[in-house]
Amino acid sequence: MNPHAAALRKNMLFRNKTEQEITDILARINPSVSSYSRNEQIVREGEPADRIGIVITGIIEVQKMYSTGKVVTVSRFSTGSTFGEAVIFSKTNIYPATVIAAESASILMFTKKELLALFALDTEIMALFMQNMSERLVLLNQRIEILSLGTLRQRIAHFLIKEMKQQKTERIRIPFNKRVWAEHLNSARPSLSRELCYMRDQGWIAFDDATVDILKVGELEGLLQ
Repeated sequence: MNPHAAALRKNMLFRNKTEQEITDILARINPSVSSYSRNEQIVREGEPADRIGIVITGIIEVQKMYSTGKVVTVSRFSTGSTFGEAVIFSKTNIYPATVIAAESASILMFTKKELLALFALDTEIMALFMQNMSERLVLLNQRIEILSLGTLRQRIAHFLIKEMKQQKTERIRIPFNKRVWAEHLNSARPSLSRELCYMRDQGWIAFDDATVDILKVGELEGLLQ
């Protein structure tokens, strides 16, 4: 049995496969696996995007680095997550951001040639890849919608209402920490904290480090009208 098969079952491409099926597939494709230390670069912005990676162990961060020295964490991924799939077939074909190991990590890499061989070997995997790309486009449209809102307060309200509908509860679990949440809303962490405190003081929400309770949905919806 391939030692990485269990981790790959958490990946969107292999979620319908057994560990034995994954082992058989990897034996025919033979992708590489590399290990990285904490803060080590996995890919660098501007490099040719000639492979995609799947996190086997550890946590990685996708970061955008600006000429001013500011670093923004775009995404944070753990075991089973994929990166690089959005650009590997792009005409531009370069990585738009830097990927680092947030902690010690091992990454399985498919080159473009190996990925095409994988699709030819298993059309279900190809269909799941295409489904994932479609879902990414939906998320991108949602991000554009958030950023089109005028104020940070409106962006927070939009985010909370969307999460309330998706999680089907007025007690919302925030899927990332305050720093990443602020970056997601195109803001700074202190500004996000001030707005959350304002909303709490108005009696609209209550919150702790991991959750937000929506107390007055109508007030949040009113911000978006």
